[in-house]
Amino acid sequence: MRARVAERRAIAAEERLAALMHLSETHNTSVPEVSLQSLGSADRMVIGGTGTSVNPNILEPQLLDDDRHLDDGYHGIPEEPPSEGDDFSWDEISRVNRSDAIDVSKQHETPTDDRNEDVVDGMASLTVEERGAGYLGTSSGAAMLRLLMPDAEPRNPARPRRKTTTEDSIQDDKSLAYEELGLTEIDLDSAINAYFGSYHVQYPMIHEPTFRAQYAQIIPRPNGLAFEALVYMLGAIGLFSTATTADAKSNDDLKLFEAAKLNIKIDVLEKGNITLLEVLALMSNYLQKRGKPNSGYNYLGLALHMAMGLGLHKEFANWKLPPLAIENRRRIWWTLYNLFTGALVTFGRPWSWPDKGIETSLPLNIHDRDLTNITQSWPENRQTITTYTFMLAQAKFHQATAEVYTRVISIPYPAASELLSLDDEHLGSWLRNLGPWYSADARVPSKFALGHHIMHNRARNFRIIMYRPFVIRSVLSAARGMDGLGPSPAEQTAIDRCLDEAKATISSIRTYWSSLDHGRLAAWYSLYFIFQASLIPCLCLRNQPNAILASDWRSQIQQTLSVMTEMNSVNPSSIECQSVIMRLCGQFLSPITSASISGFAPLAATEESPQTQINNVYSMMWPNASPASTDLLMSDSQWGFMTDPGHVGLESLPSNWDWT
Repeated sequence: MRARVAERRAIAAEERLAALMHLSETHNTSVPEVSLQSLGSADRMVIGGTGTSVNPNILEPQLLDDDRHLDDGYHGIPEEPPSEGDDFSWDEISRVNRSDAIDVSKQHETPTDDRNEDVVDGMASLTVEERGAGYLGTSSGAAMLRLLMPDAEPRNPARPRRKTTTEDSIQDDKSLAYEELGLTEIDLDSAINAYFGSYHVQYPMIHEPTFRAQYAQIIPRPNGLAFEALVYMLGAIGLFSTATTADAKSNDDLKLFEAAKLNIKIDVLEKGNITLLEVLALMSNYLQKRGKPNSGYNYLGLALHMAMGLGLHKEFANWKLPPLAIENRRRIWWTLYNLFTGALVTFGRPWSWPDKGIETSLPLNIHDRDLTNITQSWPENRQTITTYTFMLAQAKFHQATAEVYTRVISIPYPAASELLSLDDEHLGSWLRNLGPWYSADARVPSKFALGHHIMHNRARNFRIIMYRPFVIRSVLSAARGMDGLGPSPAEQTAIDRCLDEAKATISSIRTYWSSLDHGRLAAWYSLYFIFQASLIPCLCLRNQPNAILASDWRSQIQQTLSVMTEMNSVNPSSIECQSVIMRLCGQFLSPITSASISGFAPLAATEESPQTQINNVYSMMWPNASPASTDLLMSDSQWGFMTDPGHVGLESLPSNWDWT
């Protein structure tokens, strides 16, 4: 018996040493002196994707516990306050277990009233009413949608929540909970490999060589339960990011997320450490992409305050850490910055990232092998694409556009000339300073293609947000025959930029989707950007179906619908987006006009009056403003009919009313 035990320990030790050698070869690091005896004393866990399942009990903390010490003049506008019955609150709680995993594809085949989940979409683009969705501001897709569909029914009417099986079954005994979730059937090694092969190159918060050594127990695992939560969180995001279908099997990530949550209790808020910070930040982004943006937003707040509590926002003259540890702190801070500021823009919420007292330098654009735990000096930046290029590009983008974003979500809305100047100064400078290896037309390795795709469509999306109010005003006034002398030269430039960026976004995503491999992470971002972009030609076409550009608008919408059809199997939200587009302008997609085929009458524009559309412009600009306060929402003379305290409607204005 003892011989067999010794033999098993020897085999385990040999496997550990082989894993260590593999780690060294992969990341070009030196191998510390390790004896087979020391390797054989701990439980077996491999680094790579061996195809074997990992026993969840192995992840119990074994070595270390958590560290326990560780302008003046304008005073706003009157807004409709939250009601007593609905104070912008939301309920996104859900649990899953082995027998009742959420099947996203079936959710979209089931009538809304029968769904178990009552959540809002993580893209903040499909919600047409405030109730139960949290605050969604001017830059959110929902703001644009509420303008176009003011009378739409809510996606998920409020109803009592059904208590799920897991809420009754998961107890303090994690081993029983893990068994209930069926974790032994999930290949955790492969899930973690998927994380580092997909999500990590967009948000490199975790230092891969260090984590893999900790995961394999080659070096001690830090922070007890927090590390266990981190392992499951990486697995959950890895499975989600690389899933190519939306069937029940592809939702194993939900089980891993539940396992991660079992290790994060309320008392963790009395602790503070890097591992826990990483868990909270990753949970926030995962929840957003899983359709629970407000829950994710809460996790982000916790992560930010913990980061400042850990001093990640500070640089010190007398560092006592090696360069790798300092660089990892910088990577965590700026990755959190990207997650936080990206969420602010997505949901149209005020800029709440601390801008003063922040000293943390941007990380270096280097390969992992350039900086290891034995490196004593700082390497030079690489003039090529690396794992950290996307993170750096996005951080510099948000730095460049912070001032512009604050102006766009404030009133009075900036004039077109001001926005054009800000655009040229800030976004233009950002684009010019991107290395040639990361320009819009650069050819990048397939590993980094998604990040490159996301980054440039993010910039296009931001310009759409900046300029779409001018498109809306121009289209609606022209539809009424009230455009007077038409837009000013600056406004026309703004309109042209918005139309161009919407078209470029649709074309870019069409090309990406038809030429590259893509999983659920790519589908999430692609759907988010293409849906917001498609609302621009939708608005134009439904109000001006016989315009010179109508055929181009139809083509853009048809491309969008085609891409969404191809997304159906991997991102069922695309089905709902298709439905919205067809409701908006399906009747205008026919190419037959009197200008093209003799004998056919021109297509009639939407019968929805400009007043019905224009009275909901406040929903796009300031979603929480009441109709009674629209006299303060638009100070621009082009919105003159709304500045009358009596709120005179379009229908009561003279037919020759001149907006100028």
